[in-house]
This record gives sequence, structure tokens and C-alpha cells, in this order.
Amino acid sequence: MRIVIAALLWLSFTAAASAHALWIEPEGESFQLYFGEFGENLREGSPGLLDRFEPLPAAKAFGPSGDAALKIEKGATAFQLGGAPAGTGSVVAEQARVTERKQGDKVTRTLGRLSARYVGDFSERKPLIALDIVPTGKPGAFKVFYDGKPLPKAKVEVATEAGWQRELKTDDDGAFNVDLPWKGTYMIEVTAMDSTPGTYGTQAYDSMRFVTTLTFKVPTGLEGPPRPPVVTPKR
Repeated sequence: MRIVIAALLWLSFTAAASAHALWIEPEGESFQLYFGEFGENLREGSPGLLDRFEPLPAAKAFGPSGDAALKIEKGATAFQLGGAPAGTGSVVAEQARVTERKQGDKVTRTLGRLSARYVGDFSERKPLIALDIVPTGKPGAFKVFYDGKPLPKAKVEVATEAGWQRELKTDDDGAFNVDLPWKGTYMIEVTAMDSTPGTYGTQAYDSMRFVTTLTFKVPTGLEGPPRPPVVTPKR
């Protein structure tokens, strides 16, 4: 019966269009920051798209003793985040930059903010970054915040390390619930646009685009298919 239930769950997912994002996974006592497509285990490398991260992302660890900046080093398939203190319960990484797009004589500038967060459990947490996804105190219950306020009707994509995916929407309070049937690592992704112009450092922009992920591990549950082999494209 357990095998039958697992098969039905796997076949019943709603396919979501995957896109590149940052995400964080623990490795021993340190953390890895990846860029690619989580559900397909596609991890961009260096030489490759990781070399386009200028400046490098910034990262912080949060625990009982407060927050601490992490040291970032670029590796072959990830950024290594070092220096997390004992008891770290959450890690946040983010990179922002202004990009230009020209159509005819018109130049459009967009501030892109890629963010990632990892949590070690489902304890209720406060938002730390502009677009944030936080657990609300029990497994499967989350809330999305933008600029410190709940974000209603936002599209949410949930994926496991083996590729199972769901698409959901937040309610009027920015909250959503999702079943977590599979053992292993999950990633939740939210994208938001803001047409408010502004400046980032000395650079002006016309609008902002945010992509944020939250990763966490579920220690027990159904065994899904094995994780796909790591794919690192040559670019």
C-alpha cells in the first residue's frame, strides 16, 4: 500500500515551469549556495554562469547568539558559505544588480534580486529579506512577505530534490499550506515584480524583479525516486 500511495502522489503533481534560482543546502557543518534548477539538479558552474555573479552574493547565518556574516568562496558548482556558528538555524544569501535591456531607442533598467534562505526546522520566523518565505510553526505551513508585509495571491512553486513539483497560491494573508510526503530536501520558490522606480547605489532602475527560495529537509516520509545526477552545463 505504501508503494501504491507513493506512486499516486508522484503522478498527481502539477507541473511547474522551472527557472534558474539560488538555493542553499547544508553540507556537513557548512552550507552550499547553488544557482540553477533545483528539481532537475542542474547546477551552474565555474567556468560558466557562476562567473557572472559580480559582485558575489552576500550571506548571513542566524542563530541563538544573533547573526554572523559568512565567508563566500566560488567553487566548481557552488558558492561555499563558511564560518556559520554552532546552533545556526537559518542562513540567508542574496545578490542584487541592475541590468539593462534595449528595445529600439528605449533602455529599460531592472533591479534583479536573487535571494535564498535555508531553515533547519519549522519554527516560526520573521522575514529578513525584501521577498521572504518563512515557516509559521508547523510542517507544511508557510507565509510569504514582501517589504515586511504579507503578500497575497502570490504564485508559489514547491519542488523536491527528485523533481516532484506543486503550484500553489498564497491566501489573502500571504499564507499557504503544502503536504510534505517525501523524505529529503524541498525548495519553495516565489517571484515578485515591483514597478516602483528607484536607485541602487549610483544606478537608477525602472522596476524590480525578485526571485526568492526557501529550502529545508524533511527527515522522514515516503522514499521517492533517487535524485537525478548533477548536471553542470558547459557555457
